[in-house]
Amino acid sequence: MLQTLPSQRVRVGESIVDVAAREITTGGGAPHRVSLKAIDLLLVLIEHAGKVVSRETLLETVWPDTLPGDDVVTQAVAQLRKALGSDEPCIETIAKHGYRLLAPVQWLDLAETVQDDQVQTQAASAATTRARPALRIAGAAAALAALGLALWLAIGADRERAQKVAGGSGDDDPPFLKITSAPGVEFAPSLSPDGSQVVYSAYIDEAGAGRTPLMLQTTAPVEPRPLTHPAAGEQDVMSAWSPDGRRIAFYRVRRGAGGSCHLMMVASAGGEPHPVANCEADRLRKFSWRPDGQQLVFGASNAGQPGVNAIEVFDIAAGTSRKLDYTHAASDLDLAPVYSPDGRWIAFQRNVSRGDLWLVPAAGGQPERLTRIESNLYGLAWTPDGKSIVFSAYRGQEPSLLRLDVQSRRITELGIVNARFPSVALKDASVAFVIEEAPISLYRVRIPAQGEPAASPEPLFPSSGSELLPSVSPDGRQIMFVSDRTGEVRLWWGEIGRASSLRPIENFVPFPRHPAAWSADGTTALAIGADGDNEALYEITPATGAVRKLALPQGRPTYGAYLAGSGRLLVISDRGAGRLGLTLFERQGQELKALASLDDVAVARFDPSTQQVVFFRNASWGLWQAGPDLDGPRLLDDLHADPGGTMPRIVPSAGFYLQSRRLVTSGRGTWIVGAGDGCNMRWIAVAAPEGGRSGPCLDPRGGELTGVSYDAGSGWLYYSYSTQDASDIGWAKLPAAPH
Repeated sequence: MLQTLPSQRVRVGESIVDVAAREITTGGGAPHRVSLKAIDLLLVLIEHAGKVVSRETLLETVWPDTLPGDDVVTQAVAQLRKALGSDEPCIETIAKHGYRLLAPVQWLDLAETVQDDQVQTQAASAATTRARPALRIAGAAAALAALGLALWLAIGADRERAQKVAGGSGDDDPPFLKITSAPGVEFAPSLSPDGSQVVYSAYIDEAGAGRTPLMLQTTAPVEPRPLTHPAAGEQDVMSAWSPDGRRIAFYRVRRGAGGSCHLMMVASAGGEPHPVANCEADRLRKFSWRPDGQQLVFGASNAGQPGVNAIEVFDIAAGTSRKLDYTHAASDLDLAPVYSPDGRWIAFQRNVSRGDLWLVPAAGGQPERLTRIESNLYGLAWTPDGKSIVFSAYRGQEPSLLRLDVQSRRITELGIVNARFPSVALKDASVAFVIEEAPISLYRVRIPAQGEPAASPEPLFPSSGSELLPSVSPDGRQIMFVSDRTGEVRLWWGEIGRASSLRPIENFVPFPRHPAAWSADGTTALAIGADGDNEALYEITPATGAVRKLALPQGRPTYGAYLAGSGRLLVISDRGAGRLGLTLFERQGQELKALASLDDVAVARFDPSTQQVVFFRNASWGLWQAGPDLDGPRLLDDLHADPGGTMPRIVPSAGFYLQSRRLVTSGRGTWIVGAGDGCNMRWIAVAAPEGGRSGPCLDPRGGELTGVSYDAGSGWLYYSYSTQDASDIGWAKLPAAPH
């Protein structure tokens, strides 16, 4: 594969390929976004244009060190052919040999790419602002895996192009510059006040001993330098640049035995950091600086903790904190507070899953709701003039950067998709953000007998796309999962062991928050899908492909499951202002009758081993339990380690979403696939007696777990896991605000 690209854009036949954005545009139409592997395959064909490239070469080059099925090449080529869209085939199949690129190839220089942007924008601006289908999921901020990217960006030309086109050309889809490409994961950027530098966390795996230093560099794709030097096992995360540019605050965390957590301060010019305050490693709280540099404002942690779900202000010199005096319900989770540039206001996110932006005076008082999008949010930042807030939220099926005009409440898209956790410079209209493109695959592993190690995981239905949120039927014969293997996000069904049975569920667009929930007899499943601009609960019959929307009497649903049989349903839905609750419904003909409800419930499952309902709360840590009629709710397990054990907690600090994606209920018991004791996938019993909690490590590889499903009959655990990484830092000039 090309190690150094002459440019980021190349003309293939009548199409323009934007390598960094993974977009192919033909004849002024809307761009087609393809998978990372499809782009890599195209680069190999471009390198050998006019020559036959064997399937074996493509597999070895594009899928190194893996064992994918032979169909991954076919799927990637199909994506490219659809995107290139020419009447004449651009990619020729040579039977029993491989593929050959027939179309002429021309790498475009700076002048041509800028001119091409200006010409194509007028024809495609409306289409490019639509959400492009790509598989992304809410959850942990970043997986600590490692994968090097093979692309090197031309520093001067790319930076100049980004400034020319994004700095006022009127382009509705301004380009961004990927300023990091080192092996490992880069995340949580913070721009210096003048926008000339960026600090971020970078995970480094050294002989199995990982550490996460803060890295510092200019806002261009140049070699960074380490600002901090944590020891093995330590993580320096959530950095925030002071308003005067002289200091950087961050957390230093060590988990596991002898763990510790400190809020630290380090000079931006370098030097030894010093602790400012203690913190809890599993409940890190997003914070930002007050413009005078004397105080920090903290939000709640995603983990949920009674008494600390509200905004607090920390005085740096005194080392004391106080709760902000403002209206706040006990079940509200107020996250990621940010002072306005003039220090008069604090913007923050209230609640998750159905979160929105809110505004409160810096002195406290009555908060005001700014948005009504009720979506997953991924960070927010004020613009330098204090008139707008840049934030990341789901638009369709992937997160995008958006701008909110605080006065008019108007939301506009910035044209940058798959971007999270924006940081805007205090005195410069520029933004840094995280670009996540980690591929997610399906695996299965058999739970071993007590005292025995787990066997190696087996890949399941491999493809060139991403798969997540598996759900195996009660009899262990069927499976449903979400995948973008055809270029569009779909819910797929198949028979385990028969790849030929795989097919997408037609006329259904899933919202990939939670896995589908099977009925006890395995004939139907419940899933949340699109209903115009809203979401609805659907009942799917995989054998026939039938999809039926269930009419709920109230609230927008987030999750649905069956209670024992199919006559009663458990539904999580909106209770207003982003708050979630659980309702027990009974079928009465075509209607659903509410029987009972519980407030502040984020996710619920029926536990057949106890005939109870287990659930996670939004504002309280731990796993809870209630009767089948939702009676007698109580804390089942606080999810701490065994008394005197080595694991501080069995689930990291990513909140109930990460917990729910690791929860397993079955007729044989309840478990959490937790992180602890040096393993990210450990089989851990819920409500176990002392000393009986920790089980075997199921997958020793580093990565991010995004869904589990257990077949108690066979002992197989099915899960979606990202063992590779393509998380980098992006940078862009903010376009002028619309009038």
